[in-house]
Amino acid sequence: MNPHEPVRPTEYRRDVVQKDAVSPAFGIAWVVYVLLGIGVGLIIIRVLLKALAANTGADFTRFIYGITDPLVAPFQGIFATRQAGTGSVFEFSSVVAIVVYALVAWAIVRLAALASRRRTTTTY
Repeated sequence: MNPHEPVRPTEYRRDVVQKDAVSPAFGIAWVVYVLLGIGVGLIIIRVLLKALAANTGADFTRFIYGITDPLVAPFQGIFATRQAGTGSVFEFSSVVAIVVYALVAWAIVRLAALASRRRTTTTY
C-alpha cells in the first residue's frame, strides 16, 4: 500500500437469494390424482358395462360392480335410471360421481398447494 493513496471505504455486499423449495403439495397432488384416476377409470368401466348390458353373472362384471358400488352409492337416486328394452342402462349417477370426485380432488390439491406455499429468503 502506498501511504499517499486515499483509504477506500470497505464495501458491503448484500445478496438476496429466493428459493422455491420443493413443496410437499406435489406429493399430495400426485397421490390424490392417482387415486382419482383409478376410481374414475373403474366408474367408467362400470358405465360401459351397464350401457352394454353386461352379464352380471360374469366374474369381471361382479368385480367391477362390487368395487364401484360404494363409490357410486351416495349418488344413486339423484336421477332416474332409464333402462332400454335390451337391458342396457345409462347410469347418470355414475357420471355425477365422476364430476364430484374430480372437483373434490382438485379442491384437495389446491388447498394443499396453498397450505404449503412458502418462499425462503436468505440474505448473505
